[in-house]
Amino acid sequence: MATRRDWAERGLRRPSPDEDKPARTRRRTSGRTPGRTTGRSERARFLKNDRRRVRRALEPDYRDAERARRYGLSLADYRALQERQGHACAICRKVTRNLCIDHCHVTGRVRGLLCRSCNSALGFYADDPRLLRAALAYLQAAAKT
Repeated sequence: MATRRDWAERGLRRPSPDEDKPARTRRRTSGRTPGRTTGRSERARFLKNDRRRVRRALEPDYRDAERARRYGLSLADYRALQERQGHACAICRKVTRNLCIDHCHVTGRVRGLLCRSCNSALGFYADDPRLLRAALAYLQAAAKT
């Protein structure tokens, strides 16, 4: 994927919106399965991703709706879940802007909203309660000594 710097080094400029049309030719893209093609030029994909990045940063509703859609939630469901948890992580209770949507990898059911640290911790322990209890016992034993 080309970065903005790559585009500048190639001497390309940002086109106006009416110039931002997908290319008519179908081209193979590097890094993809041979034979799989896309209808967009690399430049058009870059611009679309760039617009999404800006929109995600500036519009919280867009960002949250996009995040919720991945897990089968509507924006209203996501907001209700935030309110129910008081905009805080379900484990450590830290209030943060970006909460991860925690879900069961077997059933796909959403369990709640977690901060990045707590979500990563569950992932590192593969959502295994036995390993989490062992880690808790280890920490409690170390605190006694």
